[in-house]
Amino acid sequence: MPEPRVLLISGARERWSAKDRLGHGTMMNGVEAWAYAFGGDYVGHTFVKAEDIKKYDIVICNTNYHYDILAAEKQLRLAESRPQYTKWVSMIEGCATDYLRPEAHIRELFNASDLVNSINLPSLPLFKKLTSSKVEFIGIPYPVEQIVKLRVDFAHRSKIYICSWMDKRWNDYYVARGIGEKYYVYAKGLSRKIESLAQNWQRFKTLFDVEKSIDIAKNIYNDPQLDVRRMVSMDDYFRHNANALLWLNLDNRYTWARYVLDAAALGIPIITTKSTGHGSELFPETTVENEFGIDEAIQMGKRLLQDQDFYNHVAEFPLQRMEFLKAEPMKKRLLKALNLA
Repeated sequence: MPEPRVLLISGARERWSAKDRLGHGTMMNGVEAWAYAFGGDYVGHTFVKAEDIKKYDIVICNTNYHYDILAAEKQLRLAESRPQYTKWVSMIEGCATDYLRPEAHIRELFNASDLVNSINLPSLPLFKKLTSSKVEFIGIPYPVEQIVKLRVDFAHRSKIYICSWMDKRWNDYYVARGIGEKYYVYAKGLSRKIESLAQNWQRFKTLFDVEKSIDIAKNIYNDPQLDVRRMVSMDDYFRHNANALLWLNLDNRYTWARYVLDAAALGIPIITTKSTGHGSELFPETTVENEFGIDEAIQMGKRLLQDQDFYNHVAEFPLQRMEFLKAEPMKKRLLKALNLA
């Protein structure tokens, strides 16, 4: 049976084919991984047209822009006008709590879909109630084999990696400080894109000073022990953070939790929350109830760094449970859910 023709619609304003950029897909851990898994195509949601849809057997549409009524209505029109042979998959992206707000247009989009791909298991009951269409927890393919190759020996690891952006939440920071080991965090530099200039000025009172957000973050924390780094490329991200002793991700979001998957593949213990879904499955002994479990997380972190056997156990436990994340099992699950396999 030939491979189905697959189109992924998501946020980046670009258009490309996976077959033309295979090197980019080897370590892709975002929604674009679906395009690479099928050797398919990608188009930004502002670019896509009805004529595009006719070329494909499966369209996977990222619904992360549901709060934009015009974008959601466009997706609905495309889904409703698609050819009979085209299967439409609405993929939940971002935080599931964003969908708690009643919005008729998003329910209509789900009802027009052949499948709703819920990427966060704890939030699955909500989406099953929202639509009469099939809803399943499938997720996003993850490059397990490639990331595992980037693991480093314990002897070469140092510092605690605070996963959250500095301006998003500071519960992770207080855990790191309480554990007592050196710690670091990333801060976003300012975008130079035209569409970002107004936001740059509103938030930071500057247009082009890319270090301004880092300086502001440093002032907020006022901690000379905190190592603030500017965000790096995806390739460098894995290589830099494979050297960390421990990752902290007290996430309040109900999402795909890529930090948890990244830590699991790199063989690094991560302290995270139940809302991530993956935390309870891959790191059951270092997953706290919610984002406020700061004191418990501090004790977990201290134990990890004082008990080498416990550290090794937590680090190695997830790998044997990550098979379902690889591209081929993911493809089979999606095709089965669409009655194409």
